[in-house]
Amino acid sequence: MLYVYPDFYPEFKCTADRCAHSCCRGWEIDIDDDAMELYAGIDGEFGERLRACIDTDPTPHFILGADEACPFLRGDGLCEMILTLGEDSLCDICALHPRFFNERDGRLEAGLGLCCEEAVRLLLEKDVPLGFIYDGDCGAVPREIALRDEALGLLADSTKPLSERMNSALSLVGQKPLDTDTRKLAAFYKTLERMEDKWGAMLNTLENSTQTVPPPDGIEYERLAEYFVYRHFTDISGAALRFAFVSVLMINALAAVTGEPLCECVRLYSAEIEYSDENVGVITEYINDSAG
Repeated sequence: MLYVYPDFYPEFKCTADRCAHSCCRGWEIDIDDDAMELYAGIDGEFGERLRACIDTDPTPHFILGADEACPFLRGDGLCEMILTLGEDSLCDICALHPRFFNERDGRLEAGLGLCCEEAVRLLLEKDVPLGFIYDGDCGAVPREIALRDEALGLLADSTKPLSERMNSALSLVGQKPLDTDTRKLAAFYKTLERMEDKWGAMLNTLENSTQTVPPPDGIEYERLAEYFVYRHFTDISGAALRFAFVSVLMINALAAVTGEPLCECVRLYSAEIEYSDENVGVITEYINDSAG
């Protein structure tokens, strides 16, 4: 087995009470079987309260509070479960978040979801092209991985504008150049499922803006493009590659017209789009149909 992860992956550590957008609020928290077995054996008042905070229909999950917070999220941003029982008591989704894993052809690729502000900070703070760490061996490189590596190589060529590099990568898989009309895209994104009111307001601002948006450029956007390619380019059709680059265009436009920091635009985009398989699928279909 070959294990692959980006250069900033080993540096990640949850910032807990210092996080402005806690993952313990606003997300459904499913409980795996091993955690359920552990929780069934917890004695005393805490064990009783723990089990009272679990709903098993349709699958075991914590009952969120009125503010959609985990019942064990304290007012100071710390986890009462960890403080009482230790980190080993966490269910898988809490222990692993924001990590993700993709397994294919003898490779296990890991990464950090960009809905986490600390993951975004680690991605964007380096001033070199995104690097990857390889541990182990998987034999022959699958065709789609070879194409992805070629696309990443094109993106790392800083002698050319990033928009040109993205279009060159699209040409590898027979895709047409990007449509840069982000106002039209914002109008389409507004039709999708949303979580935060702030996201809808930002899309409105972009849709109605008359501001000329410069194309994405610089090492931050290069690393962002490379990371989206790493996470989403999983086949040779090119559909996911187009989604990766459209995501970069949208984040760049949102940062330009709303004045929000790039890190916050990335975090919101990931939470609203990347973490909804339905939204990713609908956007991918739309942008590929639009490309003709």
